[in-house]
Amino acid sequence: MTSVLFDLDDTLYDQLEPFKKAVQKNFLFPTSQIEDLYLFSRSFADEVFPLTHTGEMKLEDMYVYRMQNACAQFGMQLTSTQALRFQEDYKYFQGQIELFADAKRALSYCTHHNISLGLITNGPTNHQWTKIQQLGLLHWVSAGNIFISSTVGFSKPDIHLFEYVEQSMGLSKKETYYIGDSYENDIDGAKNAGWKAIWFNHRGRKKPQSQFVFDQVLERKTSLYETIQSL
Repeated sequence: MTSVLFDLDDTLYDQLEPFKKAVQKNFLFPTSQIEDLYLFSRSFADEVFPLTHTGEMKLEDMYVYRMQNACAQFGMQLTSTQALRFQEDYKYFQGQIELFADAKRALSYCTHHNISLGLITNGPTNHQWTKIQQLGLLHWVSAGNIFISSTVGFSKPDIHLFEYVEQSMGLSKKETYYIGDSYENDIDGAKNAGWKAIWFNHRGRKKPQSQFVFDQVLERKTSLYETIQSL
């Protein structure tokens, strides 16, 4: 193993926490169902996010789309104003995120053992950089090895994004591991590019139908740090 690359959102930090705080501030919603609401919002965002690269959809419209459709699964109707107000609070609470303790140990282990590190994340450039800086990721990952979809012009799982990263970092397919929580974006994307892939399934999601199979899976109680040690 010579290279380990990570997804950002809900892989290196708990994205559910700021989402939960924004939901509780804006809606009367059962606490027990907030994680399901979060997963629906992620799914609807993934559905249309590539359109924000082509200019077919504005970011604001994507924010509205994902929350209106996620809430609709629970019989809630949101106005555009309500969805955008939620987004502002969600963004505010994301300014308080912290790395998973286990992720911090894993990053430090890779640095100590001269394992090349990288990051591939879907999202708006400025928004993702704000989170990267909040998490202090530049302590472990050089800026040149951080790839944001809106900057590159392709979003996961598009193979062009992975090929761009591979060329930029001079990666060896057989010695590159990619770790992420989204099966469709992270596992399908990495395996389609010929990389090894580790599914960080700490939300207990069901494996979707896919032609690609992960190399390893991390469940809720599996240590990322120990998994990387064993590679």
